[in-house]
Amino acid sequence: MATETLDSVAIVFPRKLDEVVKVVKVVVKRPKKLRSKREKEEDEEVVVVEGIEVERDVSMKFDVFINDEDDAASGPEKTEFAGSFMNVPRKHKHGKKIRTGLRLGITELLEDLGAEDDKSVLVTSVPRYGSDAITIGGVKIEFDS
Repeated sequence: MATETLDSVAIVFPRKLDEVVKVVKVVVKRPKKLRSKREKEEDEEVVVVEGIEVERDVSMKFDVFINDEDDAASGPEKTEFAGSFMNVPRKHKHGKKIRTGLRLGITELLEDLGAEDDKSVLVTSVPRYGSDAITIGGVKIEFDS
């Protein structure tokens, strides 16, 4: 159960996206800032959305955005689209829910935002449809070689 704060509001995981929780914003610490060009070529910095639980037979999608700062006033000029998670409905007899994760490379996004020297970034999950069917277990940043 991870807890991160944003403007003194605690975000507790796992977190269900539903009609009440339209958007999940979480400040995520980066493992290392100001990496060399060689380090960036060897290891991609990735945002990991873990413990995604979704109803197998429901169509749903959410988008992930990265902000260069945890300032609530940051606008589109300080935000980059990182990627999407989508579930295509399937009819299977084994289990109604699936549990999976999402890994999105953000090294270039951080460069574009000028956020390479930030200790943390704001990760925003925005449900597009079918949000009642999804739970997010946590968000972190790590390196992928």
